[in-house]
Amino acid sequence: MTEYLMPAKYARLILRVAQEQGYDVHELIEDAGLSFNPLELAPDESFEIPTLTFSKLFRRISDILQDEAFGLGTDFKVPPGTFRILCYTIIHCNTLRKAMDRATEFASMIYGFHGLNIKPVPPYKQQKGSDDATLVYSTAANQFNSDINLEKQLQIVNSLSMWHRFCCWLIGSQIIIKQVNLMGPPQNDFIGHRYFDCPVVFGQQENALIINASVLEAPLIHNEESLETFLQTAPYKLLIIEEEQNSESITDRIHAILGNNFARSLPTFDEMAELLNMSSRTFRRRLENEGTTYQKVKDEHRRDAAIEYLNRTHLTINSIAALMGYDEPSAFHRSFKKWTDMTPGEFRKQKQSTL
Repeated sequence: MTEYLMPAKYARLILRVAQEQGYDVHELIEDAGLSFNPLELAPDESFEIPTLTFSKLFRRISDILQDEAFGLGTDFKVPPGTFRILCYTIIHCNTLRKAMDRATEFASMIYGFHGLNIKPVPPYKQQKGSDDATLVYSTAANQFNSDINLEKQLQIVNSLSMWHRFCCWLIGSQIIIKQVNLMGPPQNDFIGHRYFDCPVVFGQQENALIINASVLEAPLIHNEESLETFLQTAPYKLLIIEEEQNSESITDRIHAILGNNFARSLPTFDEMAELLNMSSRTFRRRLENEGTTYQKVKDEHRRDAAIEYLNRTHLTINSIAALMGYDEPSAFHRSFKKWTDMTPGEFRKQKQSTL
């Protein structure tokens, strides 16, 4: 099983809450299987811990505090099981928009139980004529509060990233974030960049994610059975970065998308990123991790296709050039020599001499 990692700063955050309420954090750390105390880390230390370990710690502290929000986002305790009931409340909604509407009504009802009259305003906004939608994260405790310290901002980033991944899970597809807006002050070593592979703007009037508005109409793909499986390990799947879950080679995925229809123009870099359902920055980093570039993958794809055609001796080189999308055979000759250091004719002769 692949071991996913996450910053230990998040463990420090929830352990401090337990410590402040009088619980023995050393026992919690030992039960979770941690070999060090995250509370002893310096602010600039970047230790990582297994995500599964954090998930276990998260569930344990939530249980002993009897508060799924850890007292970080509300002025009251959110009893264990609240998220579970919320999930069952929205799982049969037709679209993500409807699920968000219903989740807002649910949250308003919870606040109402504690004497807080919070109007159930949907968490998304869209300006007329815009293709973008703004998903706003706000609670009664932090709405329009510009006095946010770094620890509070860390909690907001964690909540935003988990909310984003929950929406991705609901529709079974990665939701590309175009921009993140945060109310808090800038940070030099901003930990949120690990979760949000897009521009992050600080000092804003709200904490929000900017996405394509069409995502709101995406259908939910899960049922109560798959939801039960999801809840058995929650919040584990909400803590794993989507690209880490996908072990398939990015070059293999590109080859599958490119296919063999060279009569059409191949997708641009940004178009391919969109087809792969990821941001351009994520796409570039995934390629770098595999030691390649999009241009190199395209060239290799066309080279392999050209070699396959040249192995079919009944096809003339001019017809192969046309199949490869070249208007002029000479352009095909130049490209093939660049790829293989041989002209198509030389390659075919060499191939025949070895038969």
